[in-house]
Order: sequence, then C-alpha cells, then structure tokens
Amino acid sequence: MGITRKHFSLCPMKKISLLALFLLSVSLMNAQQKISFDLGVIRQTLHEVNGLNISSFYHFSEKLAGGIEVNRFFPVTSHADADMNTSAWDIDINFHYNLPLGHHLYVYPISGISHTAEKEVSKLPMGEAVTERFWSVNAGAGLLWQRGHWGFHTEYLYTWGHINQQFVLAGMNYELELGHHKSHKKHTGE
Repeated sequence: MGITRKHFSLCPMKKISLLALFLLSVSLMNAQQKISFDLGVIRQTLHEVNGLNISSFYHFSEKLAGGIEVNRFFPVTSHADADMNTSAWDIDINFHYNLPLGHHLYVYPISGISHTAEKEVSKLPMGEAVTERFWSVNAGAGLLWQRGHWGFHTEYLYTWGHINQQFVLAGMNYELELGHHKSHKKHTGE
C-alpha cells in the first residue's frame, strides 16, 4: 500500500493555522526582545463610563506589537434607570503597528478582539443582578511619544459586537528589554 498525496492534504483552515504558526515563530526569532507595561485611564464615550486600563505588549519587531489589555469600568448609575448600577470588565487582545511621525513620535493603527462582562445591579433591596457577556472586534488608532524606556500614549478605539462602543484612552508605558542585543558598531582602528 503506497502513500498518496491524498493522505497529506490539509483543509484550508489548517493551512492558514500552520502558516500563522510559522510566521509567528519566525518573527519571535527575529523579535526585538522587548515587553512593555502600560497603565492608563479609559472612558467609554457613549455611556460616559470611566475606568482603568492595565496592559502588556510584546514587541515582535521595531514596528509590530501585540498584547493583552484589561479594562475595569467602575460602577455608575444609569441615566435611563436610576435604580441600576452598571460596571464592566473588558479583556482585549490588540495589535499595534508603529509608524514614525517625527523624533520620538509615532502613530499606530489598532486591531483586535475583546470580551466584555457587563454587570447591572439593582439598588433596590432584594434587587437582581444581571451579567451580560459578549465578544467584539476592535479597531482604532493611537499616538505615542516614546523616549528611552518611558512613553505616553493616547488612543481612540471603536468596537463592533453585541453593543457598538467608543473608547478614549490616555496612559503611560515602560519598556523592558528581555534579551541582550548584539551591537553593530564599526571598528575605528583606535
């Protein structure tokens, strides 16, 4: 019994997954060996809800970074129903692509996905609590000023999903180098 080509055929999704895994491993080998930690304030503009953003990004290259963001939106009384408090948690996986604008200044498009857990709690005695969970797709843009290890950034993000939302974020970040980089200095003969 011989092995035919039919035994090695892969479905299109498996081919895409293998290609993505290959590209990820190649970019990790050539990675910048940096990770950044961010802290910021975030506002959901449609419902005027404020929160805190904590995130960490791995820098795949000088321009491409991907990371996990956690947003905590603090309880607020709904304008539509004064007897309800609304709060939320968001967990995002976002990617940034830094494009230089000038000395230490970058603009970056943002894309990714997020999972939200929104909780409404009644203020009335023996009132109910309802938690709604949903996925969204993120897209937006940011502006970054990076000098050395420290940076400051501001972002606008729009999400499409169960509820379409808009966010504005401002924060600061700190970059850490994970590995040693080889220096490419020219010898001057001194």
